[in-house]
Amino acid sequence: MSENRSHDRLSAMTGGLVLILLGVALFLAQNQLLGVRWENFWGVFLIGLGGILILQALLRALGFGARRRFFGQLIGGAVLIAIGSIPFVGTEWARWWPLALIALGIVLLIEQFQRR
Repeated sequence: MSENRSHDRLSAMTGGLVLILLGVALFLAQNQLLGVRWENFWGVFLIGLGGILILQALLRALGFGARRRFFGQLIGGAVLIAIGSIPFVGTEWARWWPLALIALGIVLLIEQFQRR
């Protein structure tokens, strides 16, 4: 398994994608493009990071990269996108999004108990 990990190009590319994303988010905030300012640039970064995780999970599901479980990456990506969207969708979502995390955690626990 350690051999698979050392040859997993998909994981190696993630670091480069994160640096590119950080540069794009900072550039947008610095120049106030596309509605991105310093107050909400973290949201753009989290949305992009969530997108990278979902893309990586989908590529793993299609057989690219090392065969590992990808469901956790899908969930993690969705959570990051949800949290990152808070500055852009309004105050009501910002108030209630933790309940989505609680519900997701309950679903994951139930799924684990049903597997046994």
